[in-house]
Amino acid sequence: MLDQSQFEICEWGSTSWLFFSENIWGDFIYYSHLFPSLTGLIVALFVFRYSTDSKTAQALLFVTTAFTAWSLIDLFLWASDRPDLIMFAWSSLIYFDLLVYVGSFYFVYAYITEGRPGIWQEIVIFALFIPLFLFAHTELNLLAYDFTNCWREAIEGPLWQWYVYIVEILIALAILVLVILNYHIVPKTKRVELVLVTTGVLLFLALFSLGNILGSIETDWEIGQIGLFGMPILVCFLAYTIVRYEAFKVKILTAEVLFIGTFILLLSILFVRTIENKQVIAMVTLVLFTVLGYLLIRNVRQEVNQREQIERLAVKLEKANVRLKEIDKLKSEFVSIASHQLRSPVTAIRGYASLLLENSYGHMPEAAKDPLTRIEESAKLIATSIEDYLNVSRIEGGNMKYNLSDFSLRDEVEHICDDLRPIALKSGLVLLFRSDIKSRSVVHADIGKTQQIIHNLINNAIKYTKQGSIVVHLKDDTRAKKITVDITDTGIGMNEHTMHTIFQKFERAENANSVNVSGTGLGLYVALQMAKAMEGNITAHSDGDGRGSRFSLTLPLVM
Repeated sequence: MLDQSQFEICEWGSTSWLFFSENIWGDFIYYSHLFPSLTGLIVALFVFRYSTDSKTAQALLFVTTAFTAWSLIDLFLWASDRPDLIMFAWSSLIYFDLLVYVGSFYFVYAYITEGRPGIWQEIVIFALFIPLFLFAHTELNLLAYDFTNCWREAIEGPLWQWYVYIVEILIALAILVLVILNYHIVPKTKRVELVLVTTGVLLFLALFSLGNILGSIETDWEIGQIGLFGMPILVCFLAYTIVRYEAFKVKILTAEVLFIGTFILLLSILFVRTIENKQVIAMVTLVLFTVLGYLLIRNVRQEVNQREQIERLAVKLEKANVRLKEIDKLKSEFVSIASHQLRSPVTAIRGYASLLLENSYGHMPEAAKDPLTRIEESAKLIATSIEDYLNVSRIEGGNMKYNLSDFSLRDEVEHICDDLRPIALKSGLVLLFRSDIKSRSVVHADIGKTQQIIHNLINNAIKYTKQGSIVVHLKDDTRAKKITVDITDTGIGMNEHTMHTIFQKFERAENANSVNVSGTGLGLYVALQMAKAMEGNITAHSDGDGRGSRFSLTLPLVM
């Protein structure tokens, strides 16, 4: 028969709002462990916010949520005065105890592999919970609850005292083995992060279990509350890896986050009554603050130095960029002036050579005709090169003029093919024109620039094709209002690299010199810029070296 006086001495009061009660306002205030729980949850939510798809962030949120649930249930069972609720809460606590460990394993696994364990590993993990599902609310878990003394001690069964603690030790060892086996597999840049994160996790689990085990053995549950302060330690390790190594892909985190754990420990001292407990927490706080503070200060100094170097380089780069623009402008002006100065004498050389070949100044000896022909061809090549330089100068200076009008692209392409067919035949090539259009092929563009582009593309096909044919195919797409001229040859072709660089200035195919040594590498660049200025485009296609090429000019279709 219970002695009523015992209840009067202990003064067990009823709870309000589930957790508030005078029953736990003792030497060590149980409310203090809410602060570590809140710390971990805040940091985990912060990480999850910036990395919602990250398995690591998800596992971290799971661990901190399970730990917070454990803390709240633990607080409730000490605050409540109802034996039935206390028994149920104490029995249910075993689930969250094991969930904290399992979540920690998932967290480290995801941190290493960025994924989840395999199906068989997850089956083993699930199997660990089966004894809990079957026996958590039986005598194997909690034998009895002594409500007759002021401590209200629970008498735990083998499920708590043996099974769970052994499983937790095995999980901690599994985490350690997992890290050791994968240490040399992970990138070198991530190894220090891995060591820091793992150290934080193992310290957290060690304090968590140590407090529970000592509390259970010594039946002094204040000791168990001390173990809950492993969470701020984990938070500090995680915060440092976030700040120092941008872990979890979180790139926005202030330095204050690193001190959350230390701040919580300092705050919790306010809720501790006995001087011995204050000394323990103060010592832990001092060590933690000193080590992590030093690391943070060193990291901040490095970042400040790097930022100052970047700022100095940015100033130098800005000055260099201004100077480069001035040099580029001078270069363009020089090219323009030089090209204009060269064009007049080259035109004169070409003209007089042509007149001499036509016997305008009397009959020329046969021996002189071949040199004169070479002079005329060389002058023509120089004139083409000068025109390319002038066009580049105009394009880069924004001085290229476009006289837009409506004309039939089909007629112009066919005329150009007729003009160039003799040149192709002279090189032993067949030049064919094909038309597959449903519209009138009218475009709104600069007729002179369009002719120049098509001339350039067909001439290139002739120059870089030793034998075979060149097919000029005109087609349209009335729905998209586009018309395309395809120039397909059986020439030297292009590799993948050439197709990506062929339209850049001074770029030619790698095997171009084997067929034609002349060429500035400016023709396609000029043609593409002209096409784009007329709202069109030029693309290149090839199946590889020696397998021919196809260049496609596309322009907007008017009708």
